[in-house]
Amino acid sequence: MSNNLSIIGAGAWGSALAIALYDNFDTIYLHTHTQANIKKLKSKHSALSIPYPNNVKIAYDLYKLQNSKNILITTPSYAFSEILEKIKPFINHTHKIAWGTKGFDTTKRCFLYESFKRLFPNHNGCVISGPSFAFEVALNKPTALVVASVDENTRNHFAKLIQTNTLRTYTNADIIGVEVGGSVKNILAIAAGITSGLKYGFNTQAALIARGLSEMSRLGKSLGAKNSTFIGLSGLGDLVLTCSDNLSRNRRFGQELVNNYNIKNALIKVGGTVEGLNTLDLILSIANKKKVEMPICEQVYQITQGNITPTEAVNYLMSREQQQNNE
Repeated sequence: MSNNLSIIGAGAWGSALAIALYDNFDTIYLHTHTQANIKKLKSKHSALSIPYPNNVKIAYDLYKLQNSKNILITTPSYAFSEILEKIKPFINHTHKIAWGTKGFDTTKRCFLYESFKRLFPNHNGCVISGPSFAFEVALNKPTALVVASVDENTRNHFAKLIQTNTLRTYTNADIIGVEVGGSVKNILAIAAGITSGLKYGFNTQAALIARGLSEMSRLGKSLGAKNSTFIGLSGLGDLVLTCSDNLSRNRRFGQELVNNYNIKNALIKVGGTVEGLNTLDLILSIANKKKVEMPICEQVYQITQGNITPTEAVNYLMSREQQQNNE
């Protein structure tokens, strides 16, 4: 195999990585999920301002995975298991597989790395996460990423593979913490969008980020994650990013909930996958089993179910029994 990369998922994130990494590989195969999308994507993804470099080839047939030693999955989390099933016949022991997907596997109701290990027990999976808007990655804005795997050789391999002049990578063995951070931050970004839609200020946003980080950390630690992961790039870093700017679809969705108070209309307005909505029920289910309090996430759930209004949710959070600030 020559020095090629296959990226499975030709959305904004997969496309941005293809653009940012083009100089690291001879050919990058960017796999889309339908043949019709090959013509639709053509030279540029609609959400990005930068065209694909000449060595980025839009592909549909998965047999082309045999041309690449390295595979990077960037599909939405709800499609993760399905993609693993589809690529399995084309994978052999020489392939290295990582994913830039954030969230939980809502189909199998587990971590993404657990789904991966179930289907590829002889491979060491690797997750790539951290504060990274696709639009800015494509524009070569300096970005720092976390590469996490329980296997040191695997995380070092991908960290070196995706490092460029504008992408800096850090390795981490705490794959649980990285996946929890990448999932919970999306729900908290919905909450940030709700407070923005209600015209609350930066005081509210700062409080939300700080208390949201506590929720994220509590859940992670109950699952065996390290606290240090949550004050790093894939925890606090990604949380600050997604809560602070409308390049985040989750944040925009929260704003639209206030404007429309209707999930269907809000999703139409956002025009893309809202990972926080997809994983909300599963994360709260895990938290309940572990007896972990996640009041902000719980209120986002109640809003999306139509049980309370956004204003009622904020009033509830402000009137909860006082807590000692020790976490």
